[in-house]
Amino acid sequence: MKHLLPFFGGFVTFLIVSSVFYMGIMPFPTSSCVVPEDQMNIAAMMLGNGLMVGLAAYMISLIGNFSAASGAKHGAVAGLAANGMLSVFTYAFYTCEGAHIFEMNEVLVDIVANMVFMGIAGAVMGILYKRNAAKS
Repeated sequence: MKHLLPFFGGFVTFLIVSSVFYMGIMPFPTSSCVVPEDQMNIAAMMLGNGLMVGLAAYMISLIGNFSAASGAKHGAVAGLAANGMLSVFTYAFYTCEGAHIFEMNEVLVDIVANMVFMGIAGAVMGILYKRNAAKS
């Protein structure tokens, strides 16, 4: 239970912040090789996001310095590592109709955005871990 509340708090925070960005600010990719938004596998997308948030929660719990600042820092590092690897590998390994699926500027925006989103989620997790650590 000690890890459940921080994980879900971070997960919900990440989903809200990233949904606002990807559904309201950043235009959906128009490449013919990208699945249309209405055909996305939402369960798989949520599982992938959950794995990244889980990595951040694990890092925060290992460090043991439970605060918003520490959580934000480690959340941002988890976002950089997990999303950075995914975005760079997607750019490097996959092409569509003779071109990259995403342009490099889109890759960089995605990496930076996810560092910020995971920093926010990490701050929430740090706060929730601190609150929970006082009870244990």
